[in-house]
Amino acid sequence: MKKFSYYILLGIASLAAVSCSDFLDKEPIDQISADQYFTDEKSVNSAMVALYNSLVNANYYGRAMTIIPEFAAGQVVSIQQYPEYMVFTSNTVNIDNPWTLNIWANSYATINAANNILALESEDRAGEVTFANDSTRAGLLREAKFIRALTYFNLVRSFGDVPLITTPTSSSSTDLKVTRTPAAEVYDQIVSDLSGYEELPSRYTAAADVGRATRWAAEALLAKVNLYRGEYLQAANLAGDVIMNGGYSLPEAYGDVWTKENSTESIFEIQYDAQVQNELAKNVAQTGGIFSTSKAIYDEYDGSDVRRDFNILQVGEQYYIGKYPAGPAVQNLPIIRLAEVYLIYAEAEARNAQSVTDDAYTYYKAVRDRAGLETEDVSTFTDWQAFVTDVQHEKRFEMMFEGEAWFDYTRTGLALTEMMLNPDAGRFVFPIPQAERDLNPNLGQNDAYLAL
Repeated sequence: MKKFSYYILLGIASLAAVSCSDFLDKEPIDQISADQYFTDEKSVNSAMVALYNSLVNANYYGRAMTIIPEFAAGQVVSIQQYPEYMVFTSNTVNIDNPWTLNIWANSYATINAANNILALESEDRAGEVTFANDSTRAGLLREAKFIRALTYFNLVRSFGDVPLITTPTSSSSTDLKVTRTPAAEVYDQIVSDLSGYEELPSRYTAAADVGRATRWAAEALLAKVNLYRGEYLQAANLAGDVIMNGGYSLPEAYGDVWTKENSTESIFEIQYDAQVQNELAKNVAQTGGIFSTSKAIYDEYDGSDVRRDFNILQVGEQYYIGKYPAGPAVQNLPIIRLAEVYLIYAEAEARNAQSVTDDAYTYYKAVRDRAGLETEDVSTFTDWQAFVTDVQHEKRFEMMFEGEAWFDYTRTGLALTEMMLNPDAGRFVFPIPQAERDLNPNLGQNDAYLAL
């Protein structure tokens, strides 16, 4: 997919104060009125490419949205001991942390870009752009909804209650002083955005379209969202459909999903190339990198687990993150992959049945088999709740350094006993950035940070 980017409104003022930000020189989309910009299908496609590109930069999946949860989980360390990262590890992050601000601002920039496209659904603009056919129109709108849903899902997992904005805003908007929406209502919108997943293509045939959201990506994300909502039957049914009918498979070698782009396991993958490089890959490099991991994390792996020596590279007394191959930082970043869907299914199925069913066990075991691990017979799993915890442990080792363990462990409370240095359930979510609250006095703060 051709990559280019432009930045949009929400968060511009606060980002100006963040020294780490690297995209302030991009042209805000709100400087071009939507009715002039979207003149035909080609212009909508251009906006869609830009929308995908908002996911790749260092303030989102290209670093912050991946690495910050890893710091919070205690799985990553800063080689130079930068305090703005290390406070996540000690669960002492403050209200003025630049990285929570980057995640917040980039998220709402992405959401506004999606909202600009989705404005074409409104009654007064429904016939504004002529599409080749109805399915093309539906697919493009569903792609925008997928990205909006993914972004809101990460926001609500990171911050709890967040403003729910579903219409475009601009620099001249008078309604930006919004309040936070209860997380349950945000989840309802996420589910609504994903529920039409059948309108997305099952596959893209053109090479230029690789990396766009498919119906299977949207359905897999909806399964994950339902797991977080506690809707276990729906989560199991959706994950099961992706597994049985999506046409994906686990490569025999665990590392293939990282060393081979868009592998048979990858369901949704951020695309990088020589033009738009993966900043995170540069940050974990053995030469010039700023992030690494620790012997403690290395030692948590079973010695026979093949994932250990792929995920972690030991060089003398230093332990590096190994999920990126050496060389140019062009490695893609898998966001949704089949192994996670297997484990979503295993947990949801066990929770719904309140027992360790054969199917739940089968997909749990499949992930462990590829890792080279022995798994006890299903008959030994007599406590379904203990099995669910085992599944979460497996997901952590499987998805090490992918930005998931922190959210997964806070979801069930495991973070209190197995992850947090300073256990406090109030800090399962990050603080609302103070720079945003200074701009918008209607934004409340999460309780654990009110005294800061």
